[in-house]
Amino acid sequence: MPVLLFLDISFGEIFIVITVIFIIFGPQKIPELARKFGKGLREIKKASSEVQREINREVSNFKTDVDMERMVNESDPKPGNKNSEGPEKDKKEIEEAG
Repeated sequence: MPVLLFLDISFGEIFIVITVIFIIFGPQKIPELARKFGKGLREIKKASSEVQREINREVSNFKTDVDMERMVNESDPKPGNKNSEGPEKDKKEIEEAG
C-alpha cells in the first residue's frame, strides 16, 4: 500500500478517518466542516505571511541602519577610526609636496 510522506499516513488510514468523519457528522455537515477548515487554514497562512513580512521589514531596516552607520564611520575622520588616517595623512601629503 502506498504511503504518503505527510505524517506517515497510508491511504488505508486516510480512508478509515474519512469514513469515521462521515459516520460522526453525516454527509450534510461535511461541506460546512470543509469550508470552516479551509477558512482556518487561510487565516493561518495570512497570519504567517504577515509575520514573515514584518520580520523581513525589520531585517531590512536593521541592514539600512547598519549601512548608514558604516557610511558615517567611513566618512568621519575621527582619530582611532581604522578607515581614516585623519590629519597625519594630510601632514604627509604636505611634506611630500613641499
